[in-house]
This record gives sequence, C-alpha cells and structure tokens, in this order.
Amino acid sequence: MRLLCPTVVGRASEMDVLARLLSGAADGAGNTVFLTAAAGLGKSRLTREAQRHAAELGMLVMRGRAAPSVQYRPLTESLLGVLRHAGPSESAELAPYRAALARLVPGWGGVGRPDGADDHPVLLAEAVLRLLTSLAAGRGCLLILEDLHDADADTLMIVDYLADNIGSEPILLLATTRPGAEITPLAYAAEQRHSAVVLPMAPLDADAVREMSGACLGVPPAAVPAEALERVVRSSGGVPFFVEELLTGMVDDAMLVRDGERWSAVAAAAAQVPAAVRASVVARTQRLEPAGRRLLLMAAVCEQPCPGGLLGAAAGLDPAALVAGLRAAVEAQLLVVDAPTGRYLVQHALVGEALRAAALPEDLAALSRAAAAAIEETFPGLPDEWCVLAGRLWQQAGAGERAAELFYRAGRRAAEQGAVRTAIALLERGLELLGGDPAAGGWTARVVEALLDMLAAAGEVSRARELAAQLDRQATPEERAAVHLRLARAAVTAGQWAAGRRELGTVRALTGPDPSAAQEATIDLVDARLAIADSDAERLHRAERLAGGALRTAERLPLPEIACEALAVLGSCARVQDLERSDELFGRGLALSEQHGLTLWRIRFLFHLGVHAAIRRADPRGLIEARETAMRAGAVITALDGAAELAVLYVSRGEYETASRYARQCEQTAHRLGLEDLRLIALGLRICAAAHQARRDEVTDLLADYDRLGGRHFDFTSALKGFGLALCSLLEEDHTRAYEEVTEAVEQESHRPPEYLSLVHGLHLTMTVLAGESGWPDYDRIAVSARGQAGWNRLFMLVAGAVLAGRSGDEPRAERMMAEFEQVAAAYPLGRHLGLRLAAEAAIADGWGQPAQWLRSAEQHFQVTGIPRVADACRALLRRAGETTPQRRRGAEAIPPSLRQVGVTVREYEVLELLADRLTNQEIGRQLFVSPRTVETHVTRLLAKTGMADRAALARHAKALPATGSGR
Repeated sequence: MRLLCPTVVGRASEMDVLARLLSGAADGAGNTVFLTAAAGLGKSRLTREAQRHAAELGMLVMRGRAAPSVQYRPLTESLLGVLRHAGPSESAELAPYRAALARLVPGWGGVGRPDGADDHPVLLAEAVLRLLTSLAAGRGCLLILEDLHDADADTLMIVDYLADNIGSEPILLLATTRPGAEITPLAYAAEQRHSAVVLPMAPLDADAVREMSGACLGVPPAAVPAEALERVVRSSGGVPFFVEELLTGMVDDAMLVRDGERWSAVAAAAAQVPAAVRASVVARTQRLEPAGRRLLLMAAVCEQPCPGGLLGAAAGLDPAALVAGLRAAVEAQLLVVDAPTGRYLVQHALVGEALRAAALPEDLAALSRAAAAAIEETFPGLPDEWCVLAGRLWQQAGAGERAAELFYRAGRRAAEQGAVRTAIALLERGLELLGGDPAAGGWTARVVEALLDMLAAAGEVSRARELAAQLDRQATPEERAAVHLRLARAAVTAGQWAAGRRELGTVRALTGPDPSAAQEATIDLVDARLAIADSDAERLHRAERLAGGALRTAERLPLPEIACEALAVLGSCARVQDLERSDELFGRGLALSEQHGLTLWRIRFLFHLGVHAAIRRADPRGLIEARETAMRAGAVITALDGAAELAVLYVSRGEYETASRYARQCEQTAHRLGLEDLRLIALGLRICAAAHQARRDEVTDLLADYDRLGGRHFDFTSALKGFGLALCSLLEEDHTRAYEEVTEAVEQESHRPPEYLSLVHGLHLTMTVLAGESGWPDYDRIAVSARGQAGWNRLFMLVAGAVLAGRSGDEPRAERMMAEFEQVAAAYPLGRHLGLRLAAEAAIADGWGQPAQWLRSAEQHFQVTGIPRVADACRALLRRAGETTPQRRRGAEAIPPSLRQVGVTVREYEVLELLADRLTNQEIGRQLFVSPRTVETHVTRLLAKTGMADRAALARHAKALPATGSGR
C-alpha cells in the first residue's frame, strides 16, 4: 500500500494567498492565479485544499483538466460537470452566446450551432465569461483548470481573456501548469498587467520533508529513525511525491518496520532520485498480477483518463481479468478513478513517466499500436478527444500516415468548433508526419488544402502563400487554381487588395480562357469586390457588370451562396444612387437566403434592409429584427453593428437615453472583444448624443477619451464632426464654428467610398446656402444621390431648397418645400426645430414663409429641452420680425403646442383655462388678482390668436383642450 500524506505540509504561504483571493472572489472581486510547479510538487493537492475552502464559503466549484492537442478540453470538462444537469441558461443576456458555447459543449441542451454564428476568436471567451458570471451569481465560483501546459492555444487565449476580465466578477480562476510551458509567458504578462497572480511552488525545505515523512508514517518526526529521515531529505529533493514513494519503498522492502508508536530502520537504501523513485514504482508494479501490470502500462501509454473497457480491450483481457486487474491496480494506488468521468488514469504523472522510462522502445510501440486499435474499435468515428489520442498512439507506433490522417480529421473538427489555432497545430503536425512536402499527393493534398483554409481564417495570408508556393511545384493546374482562388478571397477579406489582385491574376492564368462555370462565377465575384476598392470613376460599373455575370451563372447552376454574395455586391453598388433599387436587390437576397436556409446571409440582408429603413424613415423595426435575429443565431458582432446603427437612429430621433444605452453596451462589449474600431464608433456615438443635447462639458471629456484611443485620424471622425460637433455648435448659436466643423467633415468624407452613406451633407448644404456659397446645382447633385434619400440629410436639404426658392422670389416653391420638410422632419425633433430656426432667419430677411410661427415652435422646443441660447435667438428673431415674444414665466411648459405656436402666453393660457368653466371677467379677475379690464384684454388677444369667432367659441375650444398639469 502506497503511503500518502494526510495533510498539506509546508504550503502555508500559498494557502494564505488562495484563501484571501477566494474570500475576495466570494465578495465580487475576481482574480486569476497561475499555480506553477514541476511534476510531483503538489499542485493537485493544493487545488483540492482550495476546492475544500471554496465549498466552505458556499462557492460553486468547477474543474477541468487539459489534454494534449484537444481543443477546449479543460473548459468543456468543467462546464459539463455543472451543465449536464442544469441545462442551458435561459437568461436573456446569455442568449446571444449560446451558439458560441455549443462549440464547447456540442449539443448542449439541444442547442445547435447555427450557420450564421460568429467565429471571432474572442467571442467564445466572452461567452465563457458571461456563462461563468451567470453561474456565479449570488454565490461566487472557483474555476480550476489543471495541467494547462498540455492545453491547446485556443484554450490559452480564453484563459488570457478571462484573466483580463474577471476582476469585477465573483470568480477565481485557478490554473495549474509546469514551468517553461507555453502558458508561462502568458501568466507573467497577465501578472504585469495586474490581471493575475503567479504563485510558484518551490520544493519543500528539510524541516517540511521531515514533517511530511512523519505524517505519512502516522507518527511525529521524532518517532522516525533519523537515518531514514535524512535519507529521504537528501534523496527526495523536496518533492512531495518522491517523499511518499521513497517511504513506501522502504516500508514495502522492510527497510522500515513499525514498532508500536515508533519506526525502526532495518536496512539502508542508497539509490538516488529519480532512480530510487523509478525503482520504487517498478517494484510496486511487479507485485501486481500480469493483468494488472498490463492495464497499468496501457494507462501509462495513453496518458489521459480512459474507460476500463478500453484499457481491457487494448490489453486483451476478458471481463473477469479486467475487473480483477483494475481492482488490484487501484488498491495498489497505481491507478486512480477520475471521479467526474469514471475513467482510469495513472496515479501521478511521474508514475507514468517512470513506467514508460522502464519499458523498451519496442514494447512502447506495440502497446501504442494495441491501444490505438482498441480506441478505433471502441469509439467508431473517433469522437471528442479520441481522434487526437489515437493519432498520437499511431505516431508512437510508427504508423505515420495513419496518424496524419487522424490529425487531419481532428484538425477539421477543431476548425468546425472555431478552434483555429488548434486546427493549424494539428494539421501542421499531420503534414510533418507526411514528410512536410505539400506536393506529395494523397492525404498530403487534403491536409494542405485544410491548412490553407485555416491560415487564411487566422489572417496569416503570408504563411498561406508560402505553403501555396510549395504546392505549386508539382500540383495540377486545377489544384493550384483552387488554392490561389482561396488565397485571393482571403486577401480581399483582409483588405489586402494588391495581394488579392496578384492571386486572382495567377488564378486566371491557371484556368485559362475556359474555366468551369462555378469557377468563373467565383472569380468574377472576387474581381467585383476588388473593383469596388479601386479609385477610378468606372469602378462601380465594373463591379456591377462582374457581379451581374456571377449572379446569372449562380442562378443557372444553381449556386445559392454565390448568388447571395452577388446580390450583396450589387446592392452595395446600387446604394450610391438609389436606396430603393438597393433595397430591391437586398430583398431578393433575403428571399433566396430564406429559401435555402442560409442563416448568415439572411442576417446580412436583414441588416442591410434595416439600416436603409432607419436612414430613410427613422424606422427602427427592421434594425431591431435584424439585431434580434443575429443574437439568436450567435452572430454577436453583427448584433453589435446593429446596436451602433440603432444608436445613430435614436440620436437622430432625439431619444438620447436609448441611443446612449445602445452605444455604451456596444462600446463595452467591443472593447472586451478587441474590436477597437467598433469601440471608437460607439464612443463617437456617445459624443454625438451629448452634442445633440448641447452638453459641451460632456462632449469635451468624451472627445479627450476618443482622441486618446486614436480617434483623431479614424474614419468615423468625419461623421462625429458633421453629425455631432457641428450640431453642438449650432445649439450654442456659434454658426461660424458649426460651418467650419461640417465643412471639414465633408472634406474628409470626400475621400470615403461613395457607397458610404453620410449624414453630414444635408446640414452642410444648408450652411453653405445660408452663407451664399451654394445654389441649385449643389442641391440637385445631392438630391439625385442616395445621400439625399436619407431622412436626416433630406430635412436639411429641404430647408436649403426653401431658402434658395424664397431668396429668388419663388414663394410657392419655398412653401411646398417647407411643407415637405414638415413631413420628413416629423421623426427628427431636433432637426425639425433647428431647421425651422434656420429657415425663419432667412425668411425674415427675404420676406417669405411663416417665420413667426416657425420661431415660436422652435423657441418653445428649445426652452423646454433646456437649450437656452437657441431659444434666446428665436426670441430675438421674433422681435426683429416685429412679433411679440413669449413670456418665459413659470408654467410655460403646460401650454399645449398648438397654442404655443400661435404665441399664447402663460397669463393668456390661465385666462383660457378659466373661460372653460364659463366664468365672467370679474370672477376670472378675482382668481388671478387682476382687473376685469385686463381680463378682457387677454380675451381679445386669445380671440385674435386662436381665430375663434366669439367668447362662447373660445370657451368651447378651451374645454376641448387636453388636460395639463396646471390644475384644471
């Protein structure tokens, strides 16, 4: 029987750190601990103590262990331990991330992975964080991830992300690893960022080894022979596992004999570590029956938990021999049962190393071959981690081609789960086993093809081109054309236009004048996307011609995905001049995607159509549907884009609280996902929301953050100036500054693609018309473009047009344009009232329109919304026009808008309210503390302003007014 220490010895400082961090996590202050130690120093024992302490605090404990080259293994195992019983969370916040989580727990609760789900590498990390936060709510959580020196690169990326983002969550992440592993630089970098604590475990000192020896033997250290203690101190090197093995060997070999409460030394053992430990392990193994030894060797060869039936099949044992062998190995404490799975594994990594080191290479090869064959028979299709394990065993057995085939299969499976880094590592491993020659044919060609896709998906286009160059030596022209077409697509997606053109040129040279119809359609689409990126005047016509040809071919074959892509390109080209035509094309794409179940394309088309509805009519319904569809499908990044577009929409509609909420949510999530461009856009939209409320101090503070994050030279800055800062300046009545800002915005946007729909050109046209710098040709140029169909632009364009018509004496045209302005501007409160204020000033100067009515409406709006400078300007313009100005007494906000527009004052409204009760002038005067003559004057003015025929009609009108908070 192996001697085990019943307590943790010599680790008080480490336990103090863990206890402190666990208490902090229970209170909501999360952290990450990287517990680093060589094999045998007691990492697992310390984590069990942390687990016990967490349980005492009432925390949820989750635990998982990494396995070589198995994507997400520790995370999957830890989540399954909790979720196999609880099922998927129904929380609304977690809903968009369920598709991503299905990559970790396939088929979890019936959740599949929709076609439209995002594969962004950080998205899964955010999904894990949100799930952990949900599970930890109200109790805290300890997540233990063991043996991360064996973890795949994709798991390490998630661990790094969690370390940076759990600081404000009730979660403690405890990760164990050996020094010098791939995770070590990551751990120390996180510690430098103050995101983690690296807790290295040193060997035990001599006093701790003596204390541990006594604890193993069940007596005080003084009751152990001194020579035995010193031998253990000298030979163990302070490694707890070695201490236990050395003492076990001494007792088993009768070198130590118990005598009551003391031990006596009978003989000395001179062997040193690791030879002494190896000898101890082998000696204990030799005491087993042949069946137990065979099972133990199989477990050592597999190096990960395996079902007993699998080990028995690999060892060639019948059921009775299997049970007897397992029992004997477990009782000898050489095999242990993995509690979460019921599988068997070698008691300690060092036991496995000792057993493998004692075996001949030929024995290891034979054992590996038997184990690999048993795995393939036991697990048809090689699901989960069995494919990688079988590949590794075939590799150890010398069957390189079979191993490469399995690594290829595992790599493809990892790619389907979004584990791009793991897929690349597995495919490169397979290619190396095949001799590393991409031109070797057979399985090699398939491995290279998959590897090219993964390198392109990871954005490593240069590495992909190097691999393709090697393939070009002996591959057929058709194979080379397929590879270079992939590279062309990848380059275009990455915005590497020159590389895309080079690759497409290679494709055309390889396919010659007669490519297949499918090839030609794909080539034309890539060429169309490249054409859009060109700068010549004919580029959109060229893109439309190429995409149109691809669409006709795709519809004939049929190739629905190619057809959807072609319609998307055509719709993007059309939106430069005609949003209706663009909507028609996007609508066709939507119908096609729904017909063929193409979720990703359906989301994209819903998004395009929703954006257009928002731009043209300030209608949020399409965008909301697109965003909700994207969230259900797990297309979180598309949903974030939708949130940004909704923020623009709600800013223009004057619903600033809603706009800021969308923008803030988008900013926070984009920052966590590393989408810094989207984060800047969201921050810019928060600035716009503040600017539209004339909150200059808030604008200044947020703008400083925007500049600090690199926004000064960012593309969105032009929109920020023309849709945000210029509006703030107008609300401060600083028209010179507003003119400069909107002009600068238009100048910057002149370098943007024409299909970019800007919301700055309408206001710019108004400002330049008022300054006498623009005329009808400028109006007509914008009116025939898609920009002129955007509602926010159009309302200001109509103001500009009315000013031009009024200035030239064409008052009927000016009135028609202002009537249309009222229809368009109804959805945009700020735009409407700014437009009225600007139009009124020109109308007073040129003698047209209804400037007094417009100014009263604008003055009331800006007074109520707390923008006094524009309200003051409106009153000043009213006085210039010879009109009475509204008295800004307490209670003005209670006057109905219809009365405010005709100039009814607070006192007149008070009189009108009392008229509704059929009171006489004397009775009204007594209530308002004024003379009857004054009341009669107010009644006369009310009759004139409302157009009522007499006092009785005025009373009836007052009775019909909506109730207000004034006391009626």
